[in-house]
Amino acid sequence: MTYEDFIKSSETLFNPFIEDWKNSNKQVMGYYCTYIPEEILHAGNIMGFRMRGTEAEDTSKADSIFTQFNCSYVKATLDLTMNQKYKFLDALTIMNSCDHVRRIYDIWKYKILGKINGIDDNFPLFFLSIPHIITDHGVEWLKEEFKIFMTNLKKKFKVNITDEELKDSIKVLNQNRRLLKELHKLRVINNPKINGSEAHKINIANNSVPKEIANYEISSRLEFLKERDGISDYQVRILIAGSLIDDTKPIEIIEDVGGLVVSDLLCFGFRNFRDLTDEKGDPMDAIVSRYYHKISCPRMMDDHEKRFEVLKDQIKSARVDGIIGMHIEFCDLHGCENMLYEHELKDLDIPMLNIDRDYFLRDPIRFRTRCEAFIEQIR
Repeated sequence: MTYEDFIKSSETLFNPFIEDWKNSNKQVMGYYCTYIPEEILHAGNIMGFRMRGTEAEDTSKADSIFTQFNCSYVKATLDLTMNQKYKFLDALTIMNSCDHVRRIYDIWKYKILGKINGIDDNFPLFFLSIPHIITDHGVEWLKEEFKIFMTNLKKKFKVNITDEELKDSIKVLNQNRRLLKELHKLRVINNPKINGSEAHKINIANNSVPKEIANYEISSRLEFLKERDGISDYQVRILIAGSLIDDTKPIEIIEDVGGLVVSDLLCFGFRNFRDLTDEKGDPMDAIVSRYYHKISCPRMMDDHEKRFEVLKDQIKSARVDGIIGMHIEFCDLHGCENMLYEHELKDLDIPMLNIDRDYFLRDPIRFRTRCEAFIEQIR
């Protein structure tokens, strides 16, 4: 398959790479959050698939379960489930990332299993309880959760996950993160080799195919990007931050009106690949440390100062002219975080546009107008 096939996997759910994987009698595990330990899944020869709302047109079925005040991204994934778009999954892991995602576990357990065609009562449904603050006790808590998770995977899928397999998986995942870091370097230079839209598609596709395939495709693309001319026909350099974005439409609009998205603080982006896992010592300890101490999202309640330091570092290294913060309606975590950023960035004389949007971006013209006015203001 080609790089184009790899990129297309960012625009669909089921893709040819997953089809080949399943034809080899291998399992696919759906998961919602970047705190799910991919190394453990990989060591069990299980492909992780990041849950997306891609292909959803509305949330009419999900609205019969969720209220109008729930996150439209989460509702979109539920609607796709109820429309059997996720029937290729062999298991699902959910955690307490936010109240909306936490609720999905109960819905799957009591409303989906045994009631949706193609999903029976024996479908493996896992839950991870992740601490919300950084403490010494929290490290031990997370380690116990990961151990239980690994034990359950071994039992359910009849796999034997050894320390050596964990070490090998750490290397594969670290290679993936290093490649994405190299891609990021090509975004922050004076004349970037890649725009924000393509970079984001790569990040989405990276979470939609087996990691070895992703590593090959990203490595090949890097060689091509290094040789091509840089981008110079833009007006301002933009960093985007906020809630999950699994669709490039918002980024395409920003770049269509003169901005160039050179960096981000997104879970389908910089936050997912910034931190590596230590390849020395006990592999489980290294995995726990990486996921517990990595650059967090606002679910980690006492880690805002660290996140702001990372934001300032990205502003400097990517020479950012302005920030666009986007949070999905009813996403209190990112809504509050973006508000804090807006006040703190005034001291740095960095303008920020805060946008409260629906997951489906139902009013693209209004979004375009606001972004265009913001870029004109900076310019």
